[in-house]
Amino acid sequence: MRTIVLALVVALAVGGSPPARAASDDHAGALAALADIHAAVGEIVRIEDGYAVGHGAYLRAAHRAMNALVGRRDDGYARSFGDPGDGVGALGHLDQILDKVGTSPWTPAVQGAKINVLAAAADLQDAFGEKEMEDYQTDLTRALANIALVVGRPSQDGVLGGLSGALATTALAAPAGARIVAACATAPSAPSYGVAAGRLAYVALPRSAAASAIPSGLNITRIAVRGDAVVLYTLAPRDTAALCGHGTRMQRTRATAVPNVQRTRSTASPASAVPYTAAQAHAGAPIYRQYCLQCHGADLQGSAGPAVAGKEFLTTAAGNKWTLSDMRTTVFENMPFNNPGSLSPGQYANVMAFLLASNCLPPSSTPFPTSSSPSLAKIKFAGLHATKPTNANLATCAVK
Repeated sequence: MRTIVLALVVALAVGGSPPARAASDDHAGALAALADIHAAVGEIVRIEDGYAVGHGAYLRAAHRAMNALVGRRDDGYARSFGDPGDGVGALGHLDQILDKVGTSPWTPAVQGAKINVLAAAADLQDAFGEKEMEDYQTDLTRALANIALVVGRPSQDGVLGGLSGALATTALAAPAGARIVAACATAPSAPSYGVAAGRLAYVALPRSAAASAIPSGLNITRIAVRGDAVVLYTLAPRDTAALCGHGTRMQRTRATAVPNVQRTRSTASPASAVPYTAAQAHAGAPIYRQYCLQCHGADLQGSAGPAVAGKEFLTTAAGNKWTLSDMRTTVFENMPFNNPGSLSPGQYANVMAFLLASNCLPPSSTPFPTSSSPSLAKIKFAGLHATKPTNANLATCAVK
């Protein structure tokens, strides 16, 4: 438990070209969610490191941590125990962000953060009923492990990056009122945030203020001086070039998500055969129902968690250039949300096969691998050939 607490405390401490535009309040919402997370962790750490004894003291700490996570609008909020957070709760802030935006590069990270907040809240709920100190500490350790996934790390984008990754690698890094410019077509001018297809390419600061105005938590890959500006690049040049080369297509995909997904699925030339067998997909169906259905739904369109098959999922996957390796890492390392990594490699491979089959990708004679394979990083969802959906409305296929 000490290792998880230390890692979490460190992570929390790190904290025609289109016209320039001002950033929204989503940045502030993400920071507020992290502040509530910090408050919840503080309650758990204090009770572990302090001298308070007795079941009542530990119960109070768990309730206060819960209050900071879920906010006063949630049924799990217990007003009598007080609130170390802001009352909105990490969950409330994440819901506000998700309600205000469509599919954005930071959407998977925010959705994943919400799932892990719910998982941590479930662990705290379990702690409320424990009588033995060992059981109580086990519940809190699980809660901290899920909270660590909410925080994530600045060097990683997508679900694995958590809120720190979203704040470091996407347009979510720009605070309200900041000037956002198109990194693809605009020379760096200070102050500004250069964005390409929703990804943060650079932050340009005036040379006179650069030493004191560097935003915290950025994943800086290089620094350059351009005239009167100091430019902090967060993407490698080749990554920016790749995003700019496909920026128009990605924006069009988001604007007309359903038609474009259908065109991608029906007209794309077949790429390499997707590595999974029909037998794996059939074996994965009951595993999905047991461990995944609660968050992702019987129709795979999401409930507490995001969609994992069909139109919405494929639009997100294409817009973020997900590969099979990205999906494999998320499934194998971060799921189930309440006990990541708890399944066997074979079970995870079967679940992956079930999800691929549900997305109407035809099976092959090659099983989905139980260990990481470099070849998976070369297979992008946007280029995969799909068969005709059995559910035309959802664009999914039944796995019997």
